[in-house]
Amino acid sequence: MTVQELVARFPEIPQDLQGEPLLAQYAVAFGDQLRVARNPGACSAQHDVANHYYLKLMSPIRLYWYKLSTREKVLKQLQDLLEQYQADPQGFIASLVPQGAARSEVRGPGCS
Repeated sequence: MTVQELVARFPEIPQDLQGEPLLAQYAVAFGDQLRVARNPGACSAQHDVANHYYLKLMSPIRLYWYKLSTREKVLKQLQDLLEQYQADPQGFIASLVPQGAARSEVRGPGCS
């Protein structure tokens, strides 16, 4: 996955991160997971694989987008995730989704 594909898929990525070489590395390393990642709905009672990928891989960026984090902190978090992945790619990817994850996202009662 390229940065352009990543930004097209997730427009919440702030513009000031889009030129970061680290984001390009992130897109390449996690491209397979980011292609299926999906933000869980507000009424989500159980998360599926796509939701877990989004929550684990996009949360640092999302917090920065909401101005709840700093640029330096989000870059450090992305670097940490990359380093964990590089140390044990299969183990890291497996750790993104807990056992017993829903087969598809489950909405809570009263949600349409």
